[in-house]
Amino acid sequence: MKPGERIRQLRKANNMTLHELALRVESDVGNLSRLERGRQGYSDALLQKIADALTVPVSELFSSGELNNTGVLSSVDSLTSVRRGDVYRVDVLDFAANEGVDPPAREVVEVIKSIEYVRNEASVIFGNKPEAYVKLINVRGDSMEGTIEPGDLIFVDVSVSSFDGDGIYVFDFNGDTFVKRLQKVKTELYVISDNPRYKEWTISHHEMAMLNVAGRVLLSQSQQFRRHG
Repeated sequence: MKPGERIRQLRKANNMTLHELALRVESDVGNLSRLERGRQGYSDALLQKIADALTVPVSELFSSGELNNTGVLSSVDSLTSVRRGDVYRVDVLDFAANEGVDPPAREVVEVIKSIEYVRNEASVIFGNKPEAYVKLINVRGDSMEGTIEPGDLIFVDVSVSSFDGDGIYVFDFNGDTFVKRLQKVKTELYVISDNPRYKEWTISHHEMAMLNVAGRVLLSQSQQFRRHG
């Protein structure tokens, strides 16, 4: 379920009008209406305010569990179970990820430290992968544009520590860190940027010792921020 749909569901379960919610989160009614209809992006700060107004954790805004007439989840991902620690937490990857553009520090923006999900929702998103194996990075560079946009969050499977088939990886090569697509051709690895403005390059068999894979990218999530005032 999309956050906008869930917010509307929780609001109605709490007998709260859109106008009342707007007052509580200090936002415009029109903005919240567009958010609920999925026609507007939302910031982490606004999500936190909405969660506080609805007296639920932020992770509940991404849940799809059924609500009873008190506005509390009646499924296994109930607020009670969330308070017992039934939360799937994804922390930021402690790895200076960039896309090889000098200086590397400008390629990463650490805007989020962690994201928490109700476990049944996490199982839909990440399968049965343990949370210790999933980390996140916020990418700023544009070399993967078309697949991963500047500012997107990427979720990385850190249980993958070597090349494991064609895909997108976070890796260090000769002291530089990259988020790139790797493809094996005979004994070489081709390093590919999905943005055609960047040239591909290769890692030869003799250079493999300089390759250190931090993880394989599972998925990305768009981060849309719109200012209104």
